[in-house]
Amino acid sequence: MTRSSYRKKLLLLTIVVGILTLSFVSTNLRVVETMITIFYGEKIPKTKKINSYTITVDFDPVERILTGNEYIKYTNDENTSFNALYFHLYPNAFKDEKLVPFEKSEMKYAYPKGFEQGYIKIHSIQKNDVPLNYVVMGVGESILKVHLDTPLEPGEKIDLKIDFSVKIPPSCGRFGYGEDTINIANWYPILSVFDKKGWHLEPYFAIGDPFYSDVANYRVEILMPQEYVLAHTGECVKKESIDGKIRWTLEGKNVRDFSMVASEKFKVIDDQINNIKIYSYYFNDQFGDLALDVAKDAIGIFSETYGEYPYKQFSVAASDFFIGGMEYPNIVFIDKTLYTEEKKEILEYIVAHETAHQWWYGIVGNDQVNEAWLDEALTEYSTLLYYEKKYGVKMEEQVYKNLIVRYYNAYKDSEHNKEQAVCRKLNQFKNSQEYQALVYYKGAMFIKNLRKQLGDEAFFKAMKIYFDKYKYKNASTEDFIQVCEKVANKNLRGSFKKWIRYDKE
Repeated sequence: MTRSSYRKKLLLLTIVVGILTLSFVSTNLRVVETMITIFYGEKIPKTKKINSYTITVDFDPVERILTGNEYIKYTNDENTSFNALYFHLYPNAFKDEKLVPFEKSEMKYAYPKGFEQGYIKIHSIQKNDVPLNYVVMGVGESILKVHLDTPLEPGEKIDLKIDFSVKIPPSCGRFGYGEDTINIANWYPILSVFDKKGWHLEPYFAIGDPFYSDVANYRVEILMPQEYVLAHTGECVKKESIDGKIRWTLEGKNVRDFSMVASEKFKVIDDQINNIKIYSYYFNDQFGDLALDVAKDAIGIFSETYGEYPYKQFSVAASDFFIGGMEYPNIVFIDKTLYTEEKKEILEYIVAHETAHQWWYGIVGNDQVNEAWLDEALTEYSTLLYYEKKYGVKMEEQVYKNLIVRYYNAYKDSEHNKEQAVCRKLNQFKNSQEYQALVYYKGAMFIKNLRKQLGDEAFFKAMKIYFDKYKYKNASTEDFIQVCEKVANKNLRGSFKKWIRYDKE
């Protein structure tokens, strides 16, 4: 995500050394493991089985409530059995004014007409038509714990059905509505990530993008009034007229999340690059085309630099969204007030930044709560690369000095801002200004320095290998270091420690 203050933002092939497929069938015929050798014999981590969500909801435009159900097909791909599964209920972060994911200084922008609740209600959970016990827990009741009637053993699958309803608040953020758009993001029960640290049950922090998820396959059916135009993750595979409404059937494969933006006022234009359809949803007659052109160019630049964008569409949606920009798979939300002559440079920067997030967060995921620097620093530096590749090195240097170094130095030179740790948990940053100065600006400065240390050939080789190795997976700082060290054939840990204060746990 880009938090815009409106002052700030003015080899050569994917390396595959060899493919070695080894299939091992256990005595119960359940375990099939494929390992791919791509670089000096190093192996890609086992690809997790793709889980799926099938979500069907009706939208009430008067009450602004979504009502429906969700079917989840989940495979226990871990080496331990589960007696319960955990889901995030992000809409419940909007129930209590004291717990909403905004800083106090942001509330007048987040709720321009005053606070009203948003929430999600769980009505029932079933496994094969048999009700399961569950509890809603955690900070702001943002975690759903589903008790399983029998342990889910490694390799076993489970099908769950969750009936739920969601109240959308009058909030101009990721989840909420304003004068022109309804932003439907982080809105359904989504499985928590289980990794070597266990289940990740962190709350919806006000700072950063506190989301950590695995890729999944989605099929979403939403029934809306026919006046609405819908921008969305995935592809629209069907539109049906039903009693004066439209049922949109959407499918997203290998995506980390699923979001939508609805509006009765959207204008839409599109273009294409490398057989990828690019859409721009906007309101004014000006600058919808600028957003489209930036997105198209960015998709082309990052595809060539890191690896091909693997989806068939990408959308840029102007929104009632005061924070600047926010990334979701196949779609980004952009503050509609940026579509003006005075702010068109900021618009370009933010669209380029959020498009880069399709690579760093969307395709290659990471723990955005505990290691937010990893996707944000790579994305912020990728934004500089957009300017370099499109306009030349001089433009990149100008943008770097004026929009990165300048604001980082302003932070550093303040007598109250002595903290320099970039790699830390979201709730360890005192405010969004500190978070942005360190995670975005200093993070981008570090990646630029890393490129200088490695040289262009090794740096871009490392980036392509990192992208290819962790495509559709979650990576960590340690994973990134190991790829860079392997390519450079040198120890880089001192540099990571110096710049971002990273020490291996």
